[in-house]
Amino acid sequence: MTPHDDQTREVRRDDGELIGVVRRTATGLWTPCAVFGLPLAEARAEEAATQYILDHGLGYLAERWEVREGDTWVTAQIIEARPREVTVSFADYGHPRLFNSRRTLQDPLPEQLRLA
Repeated sequence: MTPHDDQTREVRRDDGELIGVVRRTATGLWTPCAVFGLPLAEARAEEAATQYILDHGLGYLAERWEVREGDTWVTAQIIEARPREVTVSFADYGHPRLFNSRRTLQDPLPEQLRLA
């Protein structure tokens, strides 16, 4: 684990690849988060949050995600992820206007992006 600041710590594999971050909450617990900062699970003790990231690796990137488009959630796939930024490709045939288009989200919030 690499220090990022006193509230966020990077979690890296043995080969040095960044696979997620853990963020300290106001209650002193730590939330396991994706590389781009979105929470992946409930807050827990720091060691448990770090272990959650290590156990799950980058597999969450291959999952189906949903992006809010107005009042609707639209299915998308992550095509690029980096600290504080994620690019998705819309993969929802029910929204032909968006299908296969891309969007980059800066510091995505749970109100914008979620696991499907």
